[in-house]
Amino acid sequence: MKNSLDKLAKWLCRQLTCDEFASIVPLFLEILSGTRSGFEFKPEPKTENYRKFLVDLPPPLSAPPSRAQVDWRELKDAIEKQTGKLLKPVRRRGGFSVPEHCRCERCNAPADFLYLNDGQKGNQVRCKICNHLGTTGRIRQRSGAKYFCPHCGSALSVWKQSAHETIYKCFSYKCPHYLTQENRLTGEERVKRQAQKFDPNYKLHYQYREYYLKPEDLLCRRPESSTNVDLRSIHNSHHVVGLVLTFFVNAGVSSRLTRDLLWGLFGIKLSHQTVINYVNAAAARIAPFLDADLPKPGPIAAADETYLIVENEWHYTWFIIDAASRAICGYNLSDTRGTVPALATLHDAYGKPETNQGKQFILVRDGLPSYDSALLAYNQGLEAPVLTGPKVIGLENLDEISKEFRPYKQLVERLNRTYKFHTRPRAGMKSMEGATCLTTLFVAYYNYLMPHGGLKHSPLIREPLQGIERYPKQWETLLAMAAA
Repeated sequence: MKNSLDKLAKWLCRQLTCDEFASIVPLFLEILSGTRSGFEFKPEPKTENYRKFLVDLPPPLSAPPSRAQVDWRELKDAIEKQTGKLLKPVRRRGGFSVPEHCRCERCNAPADFLYLNDGQKGNQVRCKICNHLGTTGRIRQRSGAKYFCPHCGSALSVWKQSAHETIYKCFSYKCPHYLTQENRLTGEERVKRQAQKFDPNYKLHYQYREYYLKPEDLLCRRPESSTNVDLRSIHNSHHVVGLVLTFFVNAGVSSRLTRDLLWGLFGIKLSHQTVINYVNAAAARIAPFLDADLPKPGPIAAADETYLIVENEWHYTWFIIDAASRAICGYNLSDTRGTVPALATLHDAYGKPETNQGKQFILVRDGLPSYDSALLAYNQGLEAPVLTGPKVIGLENLDEISKEFRPYKQLVERLNRTYKFHTRPRAGMKSMEGATCLTTLFVAYYNYLMPHGGLKHSPLIREPLQGIERYPKQWETLLAMAAA
């Protein structure tokens, strides 16, 4: 597509002079803005079923499903009630017997109710109960597959493997899931698939992702503990550190503006690098205390991710907020919006899955497929799912789920706007470590110091912070609590 546009642009330049090209550009802008009518664009291709990263539900079966469609005992009782006669085993004649291992593939009736349908050949058996025709020589061996398709019962085969996951796929073209997905394709999409039979742009087969992550893979990003500054041996008082954090975190200003405000308001002379050193040292001290004191989410919580620019590239911050207390229960920073950082955030908020066995939590989130994979991986291996995640998609309530859970989703959206107040004025961060320190201090400020508009107090109330109204003193007390 890019090469085609380049060729079109070169052709257009060859047809026009520089002045003519400059005259036609405003016309193009008017057409694009809609102020100039009478120009119709080529219709966009209809590809609503274009391949998307979605998790197929339900989860796979761990054992092959039973081939029997009905139970032979129930069917036998129903026939006897209908006819009023007992359905007796088959009486053998002529020495033809059915092998003892044979069972009806439809109702699982034993060999006593099966008779040979082809005489001496002995290849076919007919069931006296359900009249199903089967074979005598087929002995179903136990499959060595690990998972089986929940829709058709076929064994799932390994399709792709990576460092953190294995993708299993049902390759059956008779699977109900495959047939349903194929019927959803539009006419144009079918033509595209005909051009390339195994077109990967349309996901039709059932797939299951199995994750095998080590504990170190699920660690959330936190400030580095090895900082060059020790707050216990600085030349300035802790009150100055409290002032630095007040301007840098509470007011959301940059390190250079914090330096100027300290000098202009209080006559305190610091360099902007000293401000950054104090901020990083405070974040490294508070982070362990904050992780240990993060509350566990209640029955309903909300999760979302928002972007953060670091070194002119997009990175992402993840939050999980409790619906009742409005406290941040888990946070993380990552380079991508993949499954691993989403799953790490779930572990940070809810803990290990086995510790929640028998409990039920609702995590309201948007339509990002990484949450689907993370929830599936979190519930993997449990007897019953611990986490369920209703989706709230878009700005309008187009379904009952969105209508019911949108108020919870708005909580985390409002949290994102508050977070953006602290990150947007900086026009991007220079390092991931600086972004991590700022986010850590923001979570501490949000949970302990900032009065919530709906609660009229901070989400988490701690006794040492009660009655302290001045922001610098609040930060001094919080740092003392973290150092204790």
